[in-house]
Amino acid sequence: MGTYEEDVAVALRERRASTCTCGASNPPHYDACHDCGQPLVTCATCGTVSPQRFGGCTECGCETFAETLGPHEEGYELTHAEFVNLQVGPRRVGGRYRVGANGEDYEVLDIERERPLGTWPSWQITVRWADGRTTSHCTRWDDRRDTVVEQPPADAWRRTADVVAVDPDGRVLLIERRWEPFTGCWALPGGHLDEGEDSRHAGARELAEETGVRVDAADLTLIGTYDAPGRDPRGRYSTDAYLVRVPAGTVAVADDDAANVRWVELSTALADGALAFDHADILRAAGRLLTGGKGSC
Repeated sequence: MGTYEEDVAVALRERRASTCTCGASNPPHYDACHDCGQPLVTCATCGTVSPQRFGGCTECGCETFAETLGPHEEGYELTHAEFVNLQVGPRRVGGRYRVGANGEDYEVLDIERERPLGTWPSWQITVRWADGRTTSHCTRWDDRRDTVVEQPPADAWRRTADVVAVDPDGRVLLIERRWEPFTGCWALPGGHLDEGEDSRHAGARELAEETGVRVDAADLTLIGTYDAPGRDPRGRYSTDAYLVRVPAGTVAVADDDAANVRWVELSTALADGALAFDHADILRAAGRLLTGGKGSC
């Protein structure tokens, strides 16, 4: 890289320069405008560099920008957290929002802020539309067209369900988490409750979605409710944990949020000492249920 004048001359000659809203031209590797300092971002679809204040790519109209991580070049570099915060805007899980002044309303079910680097999209939001459709995407918040319909408290509780599936040999089914928090750690199958769904049916559904193991929700036995402060780094979470027995030879296949699955002895799972969240506590309680309260794993 040379001086600004040298770099922009090359970029203009190769037709790779970006034009800021202030009128200045910038080489494609600049993170901010040379003249006004406005942040610049790279389009995830076509690679065009555009000013952050634009609602979409100046070349192809895509509304999702790729994250630019690396060394500072022009004195400005978005961190991943800053990038995601810009995209998410004021949206929170449990809130309702509207696309455009007279657009469609939707409810936010989940926001994934810390997906592994190199994963596309680098963040994701799951919403439920007014007609009942549920979609996951990475559409950025635009103050010029999006509005808040109903904003939940920042400390609102979120509910999940987790399942301890046990086979006749006393082995439990664990998943390897695909996303943050606890990416790569072993955990119990489970996830968020859908609207209008109780935790028992949510547990059976999540077990099937993540492992392919299908059980009748009525067969799930409640182990307990876990809501200790700090049990989930994403905020205030309460989970209902269930125990279910499955037949010998039950085959599990990783899918959805699970990167891998495995059957493992209960004592071995606890001895590993690397279970996500408070799932070790849940497994200990499950062990007491399995032994009729006469022992603890």
